[in-house]
Amino acid sequence: MSYPILKTSLKIGIATALAIILFQVSNIFLVYKYFKFDYYITAVAVVFLVAGFFISKYKRPDKINNETNKDLISNLTARELAILQLIAEGKSNKEIAAINYVEVSTIKTHINNIYAKLGLQNRREAVSWGKKLIELD
Repeated sequence: MSYPILKTSLKIGIATALAIILFQVSNIFLVYKYFKFDYYITAVAVVFLVAGFFISKYKRPDKINNETNKDLISNLTARELAILQLIAEGKSNKEIAAINYVEVSTIKTHINNIYAKLGLQNRREAVSWGKKLIELD
């Protein structure tokens, strides 16, 4: 059994402990006499910003469950499904627009809706989803 909240809490605790240890080490070396307090606050903010970026980039929920995938795909309209399949075939936005007799901006809107409904972030993920969809058919 997995305890993701416990794991996350443990990681945050370890990060906090390391920050405290780093602060204590800086006090030992009397670094605080040479730099203003504002610089410390800025450094801590930057460290947490970078940590948050990496955590959000690599800690995304897995979307492997087929039932969940089918539920997400059922939220797409027929036009969005067709566009997703064309994306999986490697078509460009311009080619997809020509096939559907619409403007490129309309295709971009459909693609953004697909990304939002499926929780995707880029075209590579959309291609992967499209290929899964083709396999299901």
